[in-house]
Amino acid sequence: MPGGPQGRWRRVLLIATVPMLCAFIYYSYRSNYRPASLPSTSPSSYHNNVSLPDDHSMTTVIKALYEPILHPVAAANFTDDDSEVYQLSGEPRFKEKLGKKVLVLDIDSRPLTGAGQLMNEELKWKGMRPLSAGMLSHYTYAMIHGYDYKFVRAPDYEDRWGTWVKVPMMKEALKTHDYVLFMDSDVMFHHPHVPLEWLMNYWNMTKDTLVMLSIDPDEPQNYDSRGNRYLNTGFIIAQQSKRTQEMYKTWAECPSDVRYPGCSRWKLEMFHEQAAFGNYIRYDYDRPEDIRVLPCVEANGAPEAINRGGCKGTFVRHYWVDKGLVSKALGDQVMQYFLPRLHQLYHQQASEHIVDAKGFRLEGADLIELTKEEKAAIAKGAGKNQKDEGF
Repeated sequence: MPGGPQGRWRRVLLIATVPMLCAFIYYSYRSNYRPASLPSTSPSSYHNNVSLPDDHSMTTVIKALYEPILHPVAAANFTDDDSEVYQLSGEPRFKEKLGKKVLVLDIDSRPLTGAGQLMNEELKWKGMRPLSAGMLSHYTYAMIHGYDYKFVRAPDYEDRWGTWVKVPMMKEALKTHDYVLFMDSDVMFHHPHVPLEWLMNYWNMTKDTLVMLSIDPDEPQNYDSRGNRYLNTGFIIAQQSKRTQEMYKTWAECPSDVRYPGCSRWKLEMFHEQAAFGNYIRYDYDRPEDIRVLPCVEANGAPEAINRGGCKGTFVRHYWVDKGLVSKALGDQVMQYFLPRLHQLYHQQASEHIVDAKGFRLEGADLIELTKEEKAAIAKGAGKNQKDEGF
């Protein structure tokens, strides 16, 4: 892992390639060209369906990288890295992109201006704080799908833990957007090409759903006072409605002890606003469609936490298991899409850089063109003096 030779070469690879990403796309797609066909000897052909305008802004670069492989909003299914198929249970509610009706929201009351932090004027891959990587991934996700994005520098509560600020800030955001996607800074989408609309179809957000949250792992500390597992408030999809506004107001005012005697306990005690939601709010907003509970395996945890209730984060990864993994995940997220495009470009330009000399034989220092008979004879013994790649 991080300290071993494998970890070192991966870091070198990421440091070298991620900054090259913009330059690669810029020079590869700077004109609206039609790629040349591969030589007839090539086993396959590739086609580029992206053409960039003259504006090579970062937004354009991001779109060029991800747009060709965006998962359709109303697709009937999705196949993950392990070839597991996830199917919709019925007719999709969302059939078109929601665009700016969706807000991807980051909230923090800290300055975040230190070395390696997001609000510092200089941020380098080496030395970047993990949580900066998380928020940059949220910003990227919004750009990929055309959603709105906001970072809210929230005022602090004087009497409670900093994470409480997410509650009133989400309430405010739901006044201007139909859907608000909030993620803690250690939460990321594993498949950024999958739109939120598809996930809301898959997880069945109805017109009456207030919020969607993942259940926590089956561990002793994750149970509320009634013996039910907490819902993790680090990843929330909220839908605008009068009832949603009411729920967020009730949640924010929980520690006053007026409606919920004893809720003030969670001002500073773990798990703060999550414990307040789990012990009180969820039981008042209990209509069948109010709160959609998402599977831990799909919307919580990470592969490194697979032994903790199977929470491997198929779609949404929450790196509470090790926040240091967030930076690596951002690198993997970019490389997952960058590498196929680099490979595609290699094949698109094959006629310019692949020289096929298989129609000749070597005799000393000379290349001698083969006869048909010689070609047939050589084909029978092909590869006899070669070894498999990697051995």
